[in-house]
Amino acid sequence: MKMSRKLTLEEEHLRVQLVTLEGRIRRKIWRICVTNLKLPYERLAAGRRLKELCLLAISVLDDGDSIKLAACLRELRDGGMPI
Repeated sequence: MKMSRKLTLEEEHLRVQLVTLEGRIRRKIWRICVTNLKLPYERLAAGRRLKELCLLAISVLDDGDSIKLAACLRELRDGGMPI
């Protein structure tokens, strides 16, 4: 079993931002599905991809892999997410 490492203040702040962003994306996807809004599949799939990227970035941040974290953050920024 892997033990979590101690995060720095900057990493803690980034983790809080990522958790908040993932929650916002999840709630928006849920609202779209519940209200039966007619949204193109590509846009809904893009939202799900952003949610998965947030979750991946959180797990990579906890593991301490800075290269994968940078790739996740770059892709989130390219997707229009304010990080």
